Amino acid sequence: MILSRVADALYWMGRYLERAENATRLLLVTEELSTEFLGLDEDMARAEWESLAAIMPGPLPGELRRPGALAGAALQTLALSPQHPNSVHFSLKKARDNARTVREALTVEVFVNLNETYQNLEAYARRSRIDAPNLRGALSEAHRGILSTVGAIEHTLTRDPGLVFLRLGEALERLFRTASILRVKLPSLMDPAPTHDLPLVQNRWRALLRALSSLENYRQSFGARLEPPDVLGFVLFSAQAPRSLHYGAAAVKAQLDHLSNGGPPSVPARIMGKLAAELAYQSDEVAERGDYIPFLDRVLGDVGKTHDAISTVYFGT
Repeated sequence: MILSRVADALYWMGRYLERAENATRLLLVTEELSTEFLGLDEDMARAEWESLAAIMPGPLPGELRRPGALAGAALQTLALSPQHPNSVHFSLKKARDNARTVREALTVEVFVNLNETYQNLEAYARRSRIDAPNLRGALSEAHRGILSTVGAIEHTLTRDPGLVFLRLGEALERLFRTASILRVKLPSLMDPAPTHDLPLVQNRWRALLRALSSLENYRQSFGARLEPPDVLGFVLFSAQAPRSLHYGAAAVKAQLDHLSNGGPPSVPARIMGKLAAELAYQSDEVAERGDYIPFLDRVLGDVGKTHDAISTVYFGT
């Protein structure tokens, strides 16, 4: 048995921790790619930041017309703003706040790693002068701290319902983030008449894999060949890639099945079970039709329904 307030806090701790990890990685990848594009095609450089702002919606300060101005404002805001709902700072704070309410359910290793990661980024955010190179270093340090926290969770927490709810939040957030990134990035990547040179286009596909922490995994399966149909099949339907939609839906369903404890599947388990089956068995049909955008919209819709059902069934909200 587990109290609903404890389950709720652990679920949201998992979601915010995963959100912070995703935001950190996306910022580092986007900053590097846009810097590479800036001297070649300013429109492409700006488009990378605009797409990131769409993936991580929230207020950006001022009227931003130059790519450099947009990059600087977006990088600092999405990294350090305590008000932006998708910033690294905000997500880490919310993860730590939830962890503090259920301190008794966590080990010292988990809480200390999370708290130190947040405190280090908070200290950096209070600096009077922030420049891009130092901010990149602070983000890289925060990313390592987040991954250390995730490792402490896996290696030190008791295998009980609390861990299941934490993993459930992490898995659902990861599925949502993967689908959101693909939904924003694919329309321009799949333009049938690209206006840019092939190397630049391939760099954008490579950056998509990096944004999903999947470049090395992809290369293990396909080598150096970078073909859009292969990339799409990998990030949507691979059963082994930990950030693919297929793997993500199966991971969410597995945690929900744990909570059912051998009984009839819950409402959220049925929603996610149907999606997991579609991702496992209908990949050829989706690829043949090429309707990736409507498909991603349905995935995002199912993720939202699953979250709502989890809140109703387990948290009474």
